[in-house]
Amino acid sequence: MSRPTFLGFEAAKSGVFASQKSLDIVGNNLTNINTEGYTRQRVDQTSQSVAGYYSRLKPDIASLAGMGTYVNGLAQLRDDRIDKAYRNEAANSGYFDQQSTMFTEIESIMQELEVGQEGNGFGLSFAVKSMYTALQDFSYNASSETDANVFANAVSNVTQTLNRLSNALFDSAYQYKEEIRIKTEDVNSILTDISKLNDSIRRSMNTVNYNTDFGPNELKDQRNLLIDKLAEYGKVEVEEQKDGTVTVKMNGHKCVWDAEHDDINYQENTNSTIQLNWKSNGENAAKDTGIFKAAVDIINGRGIGVQASSESTVNGFLYYQDKIDAFSRELAEVLNNTFPDTYDSNGNVLTYKKLVGGTVETPNGFDVYPNILVSAKNINVTKPMVENSAYLLNEDKSVDNTHILELINKLSKDEHTFSSASDSFTGTFQEFVADYTGTLGNDNSYVKGRYQTSQTMLNEIKDSRDSVSGVSESEETVNMMTYNRAFQASARMMTIMDGLLDVIINRMAI
Repeated sequence: MSRPTFLGFEAAKSGVFASQKSLDIVGNNLTNINTEGYTRQRVDQTSQSVAGYYSRLKPDIASLAGMGTYVNGLAQLRDDRIDKAYRNEAANSGYFDQQSTMFTEIESIMQELEVGQEGNGFGLSFAVKSMYTALQDFSYNASSETDANVFANAVSNVTQTLNRLSNALFDSAYQYKEEIRIKTEDVNSILTDISKLNDSIRRSMNTVNYNTDFGPNELKDQRNLLIDKLAEYGKVEVEEQKDGTVTVKMNGHKCVWDAEHDDINYQENTNSTIQLNWKSNGENAAKDTGIFKAAVDIINGRGIGVQASSESTVNGFLYYQDKIDAFSRELAEVLNNTFPDTYDSNGNVLTYKKLVGGTVETPNGFDVYPNILVSAKNINVTKPMVENSAYLLNEDKSVDNTHILELINKLSKDEHTFSSASDSFTGTFQEFVADYTGTLGNDNSYVKGRYQTSQTMLNEIKDSRDSVSGVSESEETVNMMTYNRAFQASARMMTIMDGLLDVIINRMAI
């Protein structure tokens, strides 16, 4: 049996080179231990095999054994199953996080607080309670201009509270619309960058000795990081192609393929709702799950009483706007139909004094009209209420408080039907406020619980992914020592082979 003279040298040399490259990659892993999106790499080695070739002589396999090692390429340690699980849960977490943030914002606007020993606070319930207290004082002396004026101011405070709530809801919804518009641009930028990386990776695959297992790892890391960020906005599905590119679907729509991508269009409708549609076919981009779905649901949320296809059945901004509008209409109905104004000859009430109405802009400024449709945004006290402190007093300056007691009952004890687009509620004013604030609290509590659960699951999946793809300092230190010993052993082998050749060349008799 014969063997090539320098076979041992080649085997040892391949070991030296492979160990050197392995040490290079260990150093690269440790250097990037804090690099966002970096995936741990390893040198993929296989033992050199005897290459078959056509010959009339059968090669001696044993004499060619021990040809050394071969570096196939640099592999990334990733698990597609874990990646998929992480991105699915990232979409769920993004959905509940966005909902929790927006519900908390609505709750801070609509909250009803009473603080201090005397019950000082703010909110619609407290404003109504203050009006009720002023009305009770007024009932003790129905001829007092001072008490009438205090009650008028209390009514004004209620209307201002309703105005504030309506404006705060509108402003908050507007801010979230702007936020989603900006995030739409960010997502379009992510889609553009993924398509560009697709093109760069494919070009690298064509010009360098890469394949789907040992591709341009740094470019793949950049692409995977972008896909992870995209997953927060919707359910993402990724399919890798043979040329190194990936096809990405978001909420079931193909949004990246080859070096191409689709964009999302942001649109605001005349009914205060928004839409996110794919540019290519107009399909809804905010569905299934993710940040976009959550934001659009709450911005467009009118509850079960949706009035347009663009609205959602979530109890969102429109839902609570409807609630305070219903409250305003019923309050106006009560306040404007209690204090008698004119009587017929038999003493029956013909008309009532109008305490509140809807504000309308005119060429001369703003006027309040009691006969137009009242909402939380436009409700205000009428001009006579503002200018005449004696407006609420009886014409004969009597102390008859019958109508005042009637109003006290209407505001505190009588049940009313509060009708909105979403539903209808029958109860007192305080019960109505307690009902919709309770609904808000329950919705927010549920969403927060789901977010915490989803975040816990996401962290567990992230830990699993980091155990596979993340850089472990202790593990890389062990690898460093292992590859260093392998390098020393291969170098020592070359020394031994050199000694053997010296014996053959210089010491054996010829």
